[in-house]
Amino acid sequence: MVEHRCTTATVRMVLKACETTGVDTDELLNLAGIDRETAEHPDGEISFSQMRAFWQNAFRMSGDPLLGMHTAQNVEIGDYKYLDYLTIYAATVGDSIENICRYTALINTWINWEIQERNDEIAMCMTSNAGMIWPHAFEFVFSFITKRMRQITTEDWVPKLVCFPFPPPADSQAHNDYFRTTLQYEAPVGKLVISRESWSQPLPASDQQLMSVLDEHARMLLAKRPIPDDFVGQVRKEIVRELHGGEALRNNVAEKLNMSPRTLQRRLDKQGVVYADLVDEVRAVLAKTKLQASDLSLPEIGFLLGFSEQSSFNRAFKRWTGKTPREYRREAS
Repeated sequence: MVEHRCTTATVRMVLKACETTGVDTDELLNLAGIDRETAEHPDGEISFSQMRAFWQNAFRMSGDPLLGMHTAQNVEIGDYKYLDYLTIYAATVGDSIENICRYTALINTWINWEIQERNDEIAMCMTSNAGMIWPHAFEFVFSFITKRMRQITTEDWVPKLVCFPFPPPADSQAHNDYFRTTLQYEAPVGKLVISRESWSQPLPASDQQLMSVLDEHARMLLAKRPIPDDFVGQVRKEIVRELHGGEALRNNVAEKLNMSPRTLQRRLDKQGVVYADLVDEVRAVLAKTKLQASDLSLPEIGFLLGFSEQSSFNRAFKRWTGKTPREYRREAS
């Protein structure tokens, strides 16, 4: 079975950010099971579970609550090779962003993008084909894209809205200073929203003849890259179906996927995912979505998510967000 992989370019950027805080980078790499040679190799790759452990330990050891944003400041044009040049020479900001979404798998196979269009804005929504994405990774990716757009437009580019699916840091002023736009925390989905005017903005380095060559080669590289099947995504969809008034039992989900519970857990283990954590993640996302976008009562939402008692739903939601469902709905409205 093919495992989710990513290049070590981001690892090198995190190491650089951690060095400024005095972190022992050899220990940091060892804790994640990454050898120095792989980390420093231009074409090095590591697994999803290694990258998750690496980010988590980097966050803990650095003591930097804004590690993702500070890491993004180390990204230079060329660090992500073809993906970078596909952004620089595109015709417009929108074309550049669509190339990021289309070819992310060249550097990272577990990040998934969905572009959603509304009247005057376009959103790029970031989800995972594997386990839950850690908060500092969302912060890094959105900071990186914002920096890249500022580099290639040669302007003080700002998104229209940045939605983080995690609570605000103790001091969010640094986020405000960097993004200089509206920020939303504890959002159901992580996304970067761009105005249609900005989306259509021409890029100064646009070169359609060169883009044709780059795009053809990127498609060839993508066709050769082994992409894992989205097994975690399949499990997540079945959990959503089972949660409507049920408990999303592992046995039931395994049966829907035509396999034994043991096989289901073994396949999740290979991608570094625990079934109970996946259920918890799905419940948290659905709860926030329903509280923001529906008129269902709190007991109805709790029931739909498999909670037999309102008090159990309240406790779980407070663990996810630090707020009660009632407080969250009131603030969201």
